[in-house]
Amino acid sequence: MPALSKPFESLERPGLVVSYKLSNVAVWKGALLGVNSSGFAVPMAHGTANLRFIGVANESVNNASGSAGDKSVNVTKAGSFVFTPNSGYTPAQGDLGAEVYAVNDNQVQIVTTGLTSAYKIGTVSALETTSTGSAGVRVRIDRYSL
Repeated sequence: MPALSKPFESLERPGLVVSYKLSNVAVWKGALLGVNSSGFAVPMAHGTANLRFIGVANESVNNASGSAGDKSVNVTKAGSFVFTPNSGYTPAQGDLGAEVYAVNDNQVQIVTTGLTSAYKIGTVSALETTSTGSAGVRVRIDRYSL
């Protein structure tokens, strides 16, 4: 296609919230999600190979008894969220700006020690308290989601 010589509608989508087809799994609102090698959304898990981080689930969706792609989940792709530190990781003020890795769909840490198939999901932007009242890590996911 040649260079534009008249207006062209590029079909913009703001991209903050995107819908992804869900694998045959259940996901909870607030879960860290990735797409698997088949292109379906699944909860993040460090032992699962070939995931690509896509963001945080906006809603709970259960497709465990369905086929991959039967249901979709809305995913937030930017912003900051509070997650639980993995056991053995005690967040410290010096962690601000450090890259964060998903341990599972809710736990994070800043080193890859003990992780198989470590997936970066963002950077530490603050230390806060989780919704359950325990220590939490605020993670900015901008520029890390697919």
